[in-house]
Amino acid sequence: MNLLFRLSQDIEGFENIKSTKDFFSNILPERDKNYFFNTKKFSKDKIGKDEIIYFAYDGYIVAKANYLGKIKTIPNRFNSKYIHGHKLNNIEIINSELRLNLSEFKILFSMKYVDSSQLQDEINRVISQKLVEIYPDGIENDDLFEGAKKQIKVNAYERNPQARKKCIEYYGTKCSVCNFDFEKIFGEIGKGFIHVHHVKPLSEVNEEYKINPIQDLRPVCPNCHAMIHSKKPAYKIKDIKKLIE
Repeated sequence: MNLLFRLSQDIEGFENIKSTKDFFSNILPERDKNYFFNTKKFSKDKIGKDEIIYFAYDGYIVAKANYLGKIKTIPNRFNSKYIHGHKLNNIEIINSELRLNLSEFKILFSMKYVDSSQLQDEINRVISQKLVEIYPDGIENDDLFEGAKKQIKVNAYERNPQARKKCIEYYGTKCSVCNFDFEKIFGEIGKGFIHVHHVKPLSEVNEEYKINPIQDLRPVCPNCHAMIHSKKPAYKIKDIKKLIE
């Protein structure tokens, strides 16, 4: 069965959500070769090869991965108690603004095997609201910047969650093109779900620029977002609106 693993918040590398996601994105694959180390071994009788581990931090699911069923023990690893490594694959960062409601599941320890459809449904509710982009957390001042180009395996652009949040606080979560409201149609699982369209495409930005979330961003549904980007340069929002009026 799948496993819900609640991460500690008082150890190095897990100081906040941002550092925790960085651990799964960079430290785990580079330093630990995708072995997740814990004080105890996962139960072979409860979780098998290719089943899913969901990693939660302060009630938010921050990552998920497939468990390959391999365990290695390093007794004196960094002089710490985290000596049992569990081999993972297909690590995916989860960017959801929804929090797990675990009050009814009586979870007493860090590891909870997903032994009920109700718990799996609760996990699915949270991860179904994944944001399309992976956003870095935290800004040190009131200026919001986008387009900080960096090299990973391909060129990527950093986008910040505060800009998205301020856009949605101003415009709401209805699509700016067709007025589709996910919460109205889908209920709780659709609450807060919307894409954010950058009026000036980040692919055209080669250096940092100061972003105005009200002027530069608009909430749009995935369908309209796809239509906006169905040609290059992208359509303007007003062009797509005219097509459906």
